[in-house]
Amino acid sequence: MEQQSGREDIEVKGHVASERGKRLRKARKIVDLLGMDLAGKSVLDLGTGAGVIAEYLVSQGAVVTAADRDTSAFAVDGLEPARLEDLSLPFEDEAFDAIIFNHVIEHVGDRPEQAILLAEIRRCLRPGGKLYLAVPNKWALIEPHYKLPLLGALPRGVSNVLVSKLGRHTFYDCFPFTRGELAAFLAKHFETTREVTADAYFWVADHEISGAAGNVLGKAPKGLVRSLSGAMPTLIFVCTKAAR
Repeated sequence: MEQQSGREDIEVKGHVASERGKRLRKARKIVDLLGMDLAGKSVLDLGTGAGVIAEYLVSQGAVVTAADRDTSAFAVDGLEPARLEDLSLPFEDEAFDAIIFNHVIEHVGDRPEQAILLAEIRRCLRPGGKLYLAVPNKWALIEPHYKLPLLGALPRGVSNVLVSKLGRHTFYDCFPFTRGELAAFLAKHFETTREVTADAYFWVADHEISGAAGNVLGKAPKGLVRSLSGAMPTLIFVCTKAAR
């Protein structure tokens, strides 16, 4: 799902991730970090891409709606994705028990546009519903979309010139967050926000890194890992809409 940030003359570059094994592992991590039984629950996979995460959610018993601006890569039998035209979500109020918004918000536009979509997400969540949101860290050593060092942390004009001069795209079309920016941004829309960046670190150590390396990483002091969360390449929060 991508937005042009007010520049209708510039084509937005797609960033669909479709490598199946990697996406399935990510889907399992998302469900574990979300921390809710999805059986029978209504779940929106917002910015679904190829649909691998949506497919895994179905396997967990969820009633899944998949949506994206570009649905051309979607390939899940028995599931028809909704095509999004703008920042307004074409769903009823309080339609979903959970919404998965994984590495998408950085693509929808600048902060005002991101705020519009986050308000739409809140509208579509039922009371007590949860949002899973992951976004690249602005201070990531290597920017994940263009693989350039500290690209997200550079001034916007410099990032635009760098991406353009290297022939990667006409401008830098991502708007990542720092940890502090993201926490404050989410707190404006949700009564409860819980950072799970460190929990994701331990999940990866336990489930994705084998042998001695996984054991060493998994035994790192939790307090130390949490203190270093602001430097991790991905920031992850679970937000809950207040129950009535």
